[in-house]
Amino acid sequence: MRAPLVALLLLLCAHLGAALVRREAPEGDTPEAAPEATDFFSRHFQSLSDFMTRELPQKLQAEQLRSQAEQYLDRANKQLAPLAQELKSNVLGLFSSLLDLGKSEGQA
Repeated sequence: MRAPLVALLLLLCAHLGAALVRREAPEGDTPEAAPEATDFFSRHFQSLSDFMTRELPQKLQAEQLRSQAEQYLDRANKQLAPLAQELKSNVLGLFSSLLDLGKSEGQA
C-alpha cells in the first residue's frame, strides 16, 4: 500500500516541479517536444488521480461490504448450526416413530 502512495507522491512532485520550471523558463527556449511530453504526463496523471479519487474508494467500499457479508454469514452459521442439528434429530425421531407405528399397525 505504501509503494503506490510513494509513487503517486513522486509523480505529483515531478509534475509540480515541471510546472514550476516551465513557468520560470523564457517562452522562446522551450523545444517543440516538451508540450507533448507534458500533455502525455498530464493526461496520465489526471487519469491516475481520477482513479484514486473515484474508482478506488468504490472498490475499497465493495471489498469492505464483502467482508462484512462474510462476517454476517459466519455468525449466522454459528447461531443456526445448533438449531439445524436439533431440527434434524427431531425430524429423524418423528420419521422413526411413524415407521414404528406403521409396522405395529401392519402386524395387528
